[in-house]
Amino acid sequence: MIKAVLLKRFWLFKNRIISSLSLYLLLPFIIFAMIGSPLKNIIRYSISGVPYDIWSFPGLIFILGSIVIFPPLYREFFDLRIRGKSLVNISLTPHSKTKIIFSNLVVAIVETIIISILSGIIYTSFIEISFGLLNLLFFLLALTLYLFLIGNLFITLLLSIDTLTTVLLSISIIFLIIIFGNGFIIETSFFPDALGEVLTLQPLSLPFQLYQTFNSIGITNFKFFLPLFLVVYLWILFNSFLLKRKMLQ
Repeated sequence: MIKAVLLKRFWLFKNRIISSLSLYLLLPFIIFAMIGSPLKNIIRYSISGVPYDIWSFPGLIFILGSIVIFPPLYREFFDLRIRGKSLVNISLTPHSKTKIIFSNLVVAIVETIIISILSGIIYTSFIEISFGLLNLLFFLLALTLYLFLIGNLFITLLLSIDTLTTVLLSISIIFLIIIFGNGFIIETSFFPDALGEVLTLQPLSLPFQLYQTFNSIGITNFKFFLPLFLVVYLWILFNSFLLKRKMLQ
């Protein structure tokens, strides 16, 4: 089913290629100009002494990925569901609800990673940064794990809520937490101790922390990866249950 969903996304992209490419190319410029550039003049160095523009580079990519992954999931699990279009028809096929959730999530992640890589290349025209092959692979692993987590969160909200106003308000709150509370552009050490500990331990921030630890001191905390993969698997099953329940209604 992944192939079918991938082909559908390709044809949708092909039918609006100019507008899509324009937005995807404009997005990294906006994120860098509105977030990275001004904060660089406020926070000169990270707590570990790394120049801020270099330290925040991975976080800007994570923020961009959070934005890019949302539209295809919104379209599939809210817009088409509320309008009673293709999602209803797909749910009546022999494909299991788990396969529907997983396929749409994987395709959205593939699309997001491709755009993130292109955006990363664009960012390198603003800052001088180099990635070793091992660092790049570990970064893509952390980004993929993060996208599975944030994608599942989006799907849960989109399947649980039936009103557009509530969805938009909920997503706005999540994006505020993503941008400012995940340690992507502001280190959690800057927050009050109690709040900083909560933000550090919440699952959405862990993949980025794992990458930063590996990037700075070369240590890989695999003991955190396995529980996160388990969370992703259980979350997909939970979303499958939500989808089945919605379709029965």
